[in-house]
Amino acid sequence: MKRKIFAGIFMLCSLSLLADYNPANNGSASKMKTGNRNASTTTDAPFYNPAGTVLGNDGFTFEFSTIPFFSTKSVFDNGNFTATNIKYESRTSSLLYPALNASYKKDRFSVFMFVGITNGGGAGDYNDGLPLFERLGYFNVMMGINAGTLPDPVTDYTVKTNFKGSAYGVGGWVGAAYRLTDWASASGAFVYSRQMNHQEGWLDITYNPSPSAVPIPRTEIDVDFTGQSFGFIGSLDIKPLPNLLIANTFRYFTEMVLKTKVNDNKSGGLFTDGDKLKSTYVPTYNLGIAYDINEKLKLAYNMNVSFYSMLNLDKDLTGVDIADYYKNGIDFGLAAEYQVNDKVNWGLGFTYAPYKMKKEYQSEMEFENTSIWLNTGVGFKVKENLGIDLGFQLGLATEERKLSISDQWIAPFEQKLQNGASYSMGIGVWYKF
Repeated sequence: MKRKIFAGIFMLCSLSLLADYNPANNGSASKMKTGNRNASTTTDAPFYNPAGTVLGNDGFTFEFSTIPFFSTKSVFDNGNFTATNIKYESRTSSLLYPALNASYKKDRFSVFMFVGITNGGGAGDYNDGLPLFERLGYFNVMMGINAGTLPDPVTDYTVKTNFKGSAYGVGGWVGAAYRLTDWASASGAFVYSRQMNHQEGWLDITYNPSPSAVPIPRTEIDVDFTGQSFGFIGSLDIKPLPNLLIANTFRYFTEMVLKTKVNDNKSGGLFTDGDKLKSTYVPTYNLGIAYDINEKLKLAYNMNVSFYSMLNLDKDLTGVDIADYYKNGIDFGLAAEYQVNDKVNWGLGFTYAPYKMKKEYQSEMEFENTSIWLNTGVGFKVKENLGIDLGFQLGLATEERKLSISDQWIAPFEQKLQNGASYSMGIGVWYKF
C-alpha cells in the first residue's frame, strides 16, 4: 500500500514534468474561433504554419492574443470508512495566456517570430484532496498502531489537504521562409523554451482513538522544477491549386533536464534538492488543408500527430519509463470561415481528440478522457490594417473512466474518473503595415 501511495505521488509530480507540447496549443485568438489553424496564412501563421508567412502580402504583421481558460477534473471514490461515493474535484485555470506573432515579408522571402507560452500555462489545485491522500492517512494510522507508537482502537480519522501546482513553458522561436515556386514554400525556425513547474501543498492527518484525537505531524511540499529546451520547426506548404493549400509542419525538441529546488526544506520526503529529472516536449507533425469554396467561404481540415514513442524519460518507482504511459496520438478536426461582409468574418469548427494516456497507467493522480472541442467566434476589421478577433472554445469529454481496485490493506472499491467541461476565450488584436 505504501509503495502504491508514494508511486502515485511520484507519478503526479513526474507527469507534471512531462512538458507535453500540444500542437493545438493556443497561439492566437483565431484558434479559439475555428479550432483549426494549421494552414494559416494570416497573422498567426508564425505559430501554426511558418511556411505560410511568405504567402501573404508584403510588409509587417503583428498579432497579440490572450486566452483565459478554466477546466475541472473529478474523481468519484467509495474506498472510505463509510463506503459512500465521495467527489474530489480539481480545478485548472489561467487568466493570462499571452501570445505574440510577428512577421515581415518582402517578395518571396519572410522572417517571423513567436513569443509567449510554449507549454502548459495553467495553475491547478487539489483543495478537495484526493482519495490517495485519504488512504495515506489511513495507512499512517494503521502503521503507527501496528508499531505501537499510536494508541488503539481507531474510531475515525480525518485528512485535511491543500495541494496546488503550476506549469509554464515560456519562450518562442524565430525563423525564415522562402517561396520556392508558385506552388511551394518552405521555412525553418529555431526554438527556445524555459520550463517552470511548481508543486506546493500540505497534508494533515488526525485520528480518533478513545478518548481523544491524536495529530500526526504535517507533511509539507514546496518544490520548483526548472529547465530549458531547444528545438527546430520545419514547415512545407504546397498549393496544387490556386484555392487549395496543404501545410505540413514538424516540431522536434532536445531533451530537457529539470533541476529540483526544495524550498524551506519542504520536500515531503519525496524530493531531494538538486536532483535532476529528464523531460522534453513531445515531437509533433501538424497537417493543415485549406480550401476556398468561393470568395466568402473557406473550409479547413487539421490533423495533429504526437510521437511519444520518440521520447526517453526517467523511470517511475515501478521501473516503467514515463514515456511508456502514452501511445502515439492523433487528433483531427474540421472548420469553416464565412466572410459576412467587408468588416466581419465568422468561424466555427470542432476537433476530436482521443485519449493518449494508456488506460493501464491512468489513475486518480493523472487521467484523460477522449474529448470533443467546439469552437466559434468572429473577426472584426476596424480598419484595412487593424482588426480584432474574438473566439470561444468548449471542451467536452465523450467518456469516463471506471476502475475497480483491490489492495491487501483495504476492502475492494471503485472509482470513476471524469473530465469536466473546459472553457476558453480568445481575445486578439492584429495590425499590418
